[in-house]
Amino acid sequence: MRNFLAIGLVLAGLKLVAAQGVQGSITLSGNAIIMVTGHSVILSWIPSQGATGYNVYRSAVHGGPYTRVATEIMTTTYCDTQVIHNQTLYYVTTAVNGNNESGYSNEAVGVIP
Repeated sequence: MRNFLAIGLVLAGLKLVAAQGVQGSITLSGNAIIMVTGHSVILSWIPSQGATGYNVYRSAVHGGPYTRVATEIMTTTYCDTQVIHNQTLYYVTTAVNGNNESGYSNEAVGVIP
């Protein structure tokens, strides 16, 4: 499948940070996986114990500032279809539990061909 450019960037060593300022033990841990298809970026991560949802943030600049693109999603996968060709996007996620939100995870990069 030529169109399905699985730059399946398994970002080895990408440790997602522990929650900051969130009551309980909400942590994002493990490796994030990004697949880029040319039409979308699919982000996937390991669930965080105690999280009731996740927020996804994106930036066109390494290190942010980030804009929230998804709020309190209930799964550990997000498909960003608001991408254009020849673009590099930077993503971070947070874990949510009620009104509490963790700090940003480490940044993951998606390169759209």
